[in-house]
Amino acid sequence: MDALSITANIIALLQLTGSVLDYLKDFKDASKDRFRLMGELSGLKCLLSLLETRVNESKAGDPWLDNTVRVLDDPNGLLDQFKSDLARLASKLGGGGAVKAFVKKMTWSFEKTEIKDLLSKIERVKTLVLLALANDHL
Repeated sequence: MDALSITANIIALLQLTGSVLDYLKDFKDASKDRFRLMGELSGLKCLLSLLETRVNESKAGDPWLDNTVRVLDDPNGLLDQFKSDLARLASKLGGGGAVKAFVKKMTWSFEKTEIKDLLSKIERVKTLVLLALANDHL
């Protein structure tokens, strides 16, 4: 397992999470869903930062890195899928020209089911990262 590739993927996920958080902060008069989404993403960002630090501290041949983290970094795995979901959300929240971005800041156009699905995905990713970190301590 190459620690550099998992670190790069974690950094990309951290950057996307930060972008989405920035976009969410710009919305005015959004529902309480926005605040819940911001809280969950902030928690995930902290966990991903911890994971990145631990991966960077790992040495080649570390069983935790080779076994546990490899599962997180699988192509088309949960982290990859979540990265795609987050990229779509970032594009929906802040993509487009200046006028489109301004209009988006003025309206919250997400349905409850859409937010519920995203919150569920965030919770799954947080659980996996927590399990990976806990496995390191074992």
